[in-house]
Amino acid sequence: MGGPPCTPFSKSGFHLEWKRAGLDPDASLLQAYTRVLAEAKPRAFLLENVYALTYNNRASRPAFERLLREINDAGYDYRWKVLNAADYGVAQARPRLFVIGVQKGLPVPTHPDASHGGKWERRATGHSDRAHVSAGEALAGLICDPEPGEKVQGKFGHLLEEIPPGGNYLHYTAEKGHPDPQFAWRSKFWSFLLKLDPTRPAPTIQAQPGPYVGPFHWENRRLRVGEIKRLFGFPDDFELVGARGSVQAQLGNCVPPPLAAQVAAVLVP
Repeated sequence: MGGPPCTPFSKSGFHLEWKRAGLDPDASLLQAYTRVLAEAKPRAFLLENVYALTYNNRASRPAFERLLREINDAGYDYRWKVLNAADYGVAQARPRLFVIGVQKGLPVPTHPDASHGGKWERRATGHSDRAHVSAGEALAGLICDPEPGEKVQGKFGHLLEEIPPGGNYLHYTAEKGHPDPQFAWRSKFWSFLLKLDPTRPAPTIQAQPGPYVGPFHWENRRLRVGEIKRLFGFPDDFELVGARGSVQAQLGNCVPPPLAAQVAAVLVP
């Protein structure tokens, strides 16, 4: 099981022309994964990455096609699918690519069926009979001590309070009818001053957010570690070691445990 570093293909970096052009040298780490497959020859494998690896652009498409070709050449049959963590009981809309495969000649398992469903990026996903777990439901009853630096300050911190739950910087645009616009329409990345909506799953939580990159709590502050763990599906008593920035990176880079467990289970003989 493995997740080669995703930064060459993450859509959060596609504002950089050299990344869009497929010139990030870290993209070759996909080949480190397929080399292990060819040399170690495990019975089965599970590969996870950002779903932007499947995009039809100069950065992603050649790399994805090469990855699948090398998996085949290493002696494996496979299936790939983009799964949204919210469709599997996680209180976070976190789509990720999962490639599962087995040695040729063995039956190829299918990805697990979704257990929950709802709206994601203006379309319905998952299982319609059971609603997504909302951020409010996931954080209900949780008591976390305040953390240093959780107040959003600086040039734009004071703007957060007026933004409604589920909104972002677009609240302060003329197109949204704000009487004192602070930003041009679509001039920032969508997560800029993004605030959680307690009635919906959290948006994707990043590993290295900037000072104004959300999601922020609907109480107009940064999320606390205990809250982030809940939004990923970690047990409350799970311990993460390191400084606050390291803990954020560990959580933001991980596959939510409930989703990981369900995907991995299909590979168990």
